[in-house]
Amino acid sequence: MHPTEKVVRQFHESWDMRDPDRGAEVIADDCAFEDIARGEKLPGKDAYKADYHRWREAFPDGLCKVENVIVSLDGEWATVEFRNSGTHTGVLRSSLGDFPPTGKKAEVRYCSVMRVRDGMVVEGRDYYDSATIARQLGLVD
Repeated sequence: MHPTEKVVRQFHESWDMRDPDRGAEVIADDCAFEDIARGEKLPGKDAYKADYHRWREAFPDGLCKVENVIVSLDGEWATVEFRNSGTHTGVLRSSLGDFPPTGKKAEVRYCSVMRVRDGMVVEGRDYYDSATIARQLGLVD
């Protein structure tokens, strides 16, 4: 396995393992990460952990399964395709507001584009369809 793939897998698989500290181990202090769908910048380890806890609050049984990792020829960039799923049994805090639990299940495909240097994630962006989440939870028609 390419070292960049190992790093980005650790980042994502830590969500599934319920171990945000393990994920934070591979995040540079000045990492520039962005959640495109929410329009939020998530700089550094603390933002990663806060985002983890926000998601875990909404989906305590949530799973994060890596499906594909593609590493660029120079080894600096990786694209990670993964699937998040869970039951909405806690408050979902989003850029559109806070939504009380619906008890409904959601499963959404994501794509992360990440840059790794010296074994650390230094930049990244998550892309996903937030409307799919809202529809599955019955928040929109």
